[in-house]
Amino acid sequence: MKRLLLSAVAVAGLTGSVLAVPDAPTLAPAPRGKASQVGALKPDAPALAPAPRGKAPKTTAVSDTFEVLTFTNQRPVRVRVSIFQEGKLMSELWLDRLQKAFDFCDRDGDGFLNEKETRFVFSDQGMVQLLANGFYQPGATGAPTLGTLDKDGDGKVSFDEFVAYYKRTAEQLLREQPVQPDNAQNVSVTEAIFKMLDANGDGKLTKDEVKAVEKLLATRDSDEDECLSMQELSPELFDPNFGGFRGQVAQPPNGGDPTGARSQKVVVYRAGRGPGAITQQGIKRYDKNGDFELTQAEVGFDDLTFRTLDKDGNGSLDGEELDVWRTGEPDLAITLSLAPRAVDCVAKLVNEKEAAAHGFVMKQVENGRIVLHVGKQPIDFWAFAPVAQYSQGTLKQQYAYLFTQAAGTKKYVEDKDLTGPNAVQFQFVRVLFDAADRNGDGKMTKEEFDAYFDLQDSFRNLSLSLTPTIQTPTLFQLLDENRDGRLSVRELRTAWTRLVVLEEPGAEVLTKNIIQPSVALRLARTFDRVYVQQASQVFNVNQNQVVIPTKGPLWFRKMDRNGDGDVSRTEYVGTKEEFDAIDADHDDLISLAEAEAFDKKMREPSEKDKPNAPQPNAKSYLKPLEK
Repeated sequence: MKRLLLSAVAVAGLTGSVLAVPDAPTLAPAPRGKASQVGALKPDAPALAPAPRGKAPKTTAVSDTFEVLTFTNQRPVRVRVSIFQEGKLMSELWLDRLQKAFDFCDRDGDGFLNEKETRFVFSDQGMVQLLANGFYQPGATGAPTLGTLDKDGDGKVSFDEFVAYYKRTAEQLLREQPVQPDNAQNVSVTEAIFKMLDANGDGKLTKDEVKAVEKLLATRDSDEDECLSMQELSPELFDPNFGGFRGQVAQPPNGGDPTGARSQKVVVYRAGRGPGAITQQGIKRYDKNGDFELTQAEVGFDDLTFRTLDKDGNGSLDGEELDVWRTGEPDLAITLSLAPRAVDCVAKLVNEKEAAAHGFVMKQVENGRIVLHVGKQPIDFWAFAPVAQYSQGTLKQQYAYLFTQAAGTKKYVEDKDLTGPNAVQFQFVRVLFDAADRNGDGKMTKEEFDAYFDLQDSFRNLSLSLTPTIQTPTLFQLLDENRDGRLSVRELRTAWTRLVVLEEPGAEVLTKNIIQPSVALRLARTFDRVYVQQASQVFNVNQNQVVIPTKGPLWFRKMDRNGDGDVSRTEYVGTKEEFDAIDADHDDLISLAEAEAFDKKMREPSEKDKPNAPQPNAKSYLKPLEK
């Protein structure tokens, strides 16, 4: 049987990093107006209308689909990720933006660009700089000439030729970023919490010790929100002057890494272009007996996957058989759709039935985020739109101020307003004048000024980044099920049940072995990368930010003042009898399910009532809350 020998060069230095594939050709997208290219998965969104003039370009350099390969502790996992923004594939959105730019330059509206109009075309290099630093400066890189754009030599530039020119920019629209490494501070956090809970100091947590954490609400809930933040739980770890860690960072025993985070690897590449070295790396990663073949116990594949790959039926996979897995259909297919608001972002596992058949467990944390569990190890896929959006409006506002100063009492700016010894401060606006004065009348109105900046914004906001991270979660993060940076009463009460399943079957105590490295892939706008990095950090204190509930009856959402998804006796505004009637399991918390069940019951008409009659048996105390 043939074997693929390991290459030291191929595997050296790739642990815990993104594999660089500089020579991988880009995947050609589908023709404009069709649903997608091969391998891309289109959500329920209307198809982009074709270009109004002429035929749409057949190809662009934009890739909509990537593959993410992770060597988890249990098995290798390959996921195909299709990227959408504003409900459209990136290739479609790119053509849509270019059409607007083409129309902006086509000042006589004939559907082509003449030599004069090409002076207003954004240069390819300048567009790359726009994606990188957020601003395009006319003249800095030089507009392309008619000869540069007019490939067929007919003396005019078609939309096809216009699109073909922006090869470099298209390659920069969607890029994978370097892997964000493990946070060394996480060890300190886990050590502090584990020590606090470990009453007898034996290095293990019993069920009683874990359940006792709820009692800390009475002594450590300083803001009285009925939740425990990391700062409240272990204030000794923080420096109040800087909001960061105080003191030395705890190191793993003997300089090792007990969580195995350094052994993790994430490989991101364009769909269908996985480098052959992956097969060799997989054999090296999982081959326990050194025979250069992988048994099912070694590689961890489910029965169906292993039988499909084991063509000769000898009970092991050699390099050629494993290579079929690398080049075949992925284990999972996911769509990530980014939107300006987090609530509109979507993360969707497309082949959910197949995923379950292969032993994967999926949990939808929120609309834009899903977590896949491979055994005990999570893989997080997140279309990430941070609450604190980076505002590019600031730049536009600064220029708008200069425009107002130059215009004075007029509603427009003329060239003479921007020149002269007293107009040095207006030189930045002068650079934009010719490009922004679309009708060429020598006057730049505020509408023309805004349109020019809006055109830049449309490209700047199009640039996306895929950022993989490898993190060792802290014990706090494992307890914080909804990851809002706080431990609610229900999270504290269910901590043992949720954590014990991470131990071996039949375990009666918790050890630090439950802490497995976590892999995440976050899709975000390039300008939001700083928030992506912050999201991967251990702390999310949220002292002044309460999540607003979005599910359940209106009265339930209004009473849930701390946004933890439950209404406690303290939050409930009715009587004890009313609370007990809703709290079906009598755990002193009204859950979402209990609230919805009670609300439905109260709104059901009695047998004597007509179907469309008002509901007189609805509790009167609910009415004021629903106004």
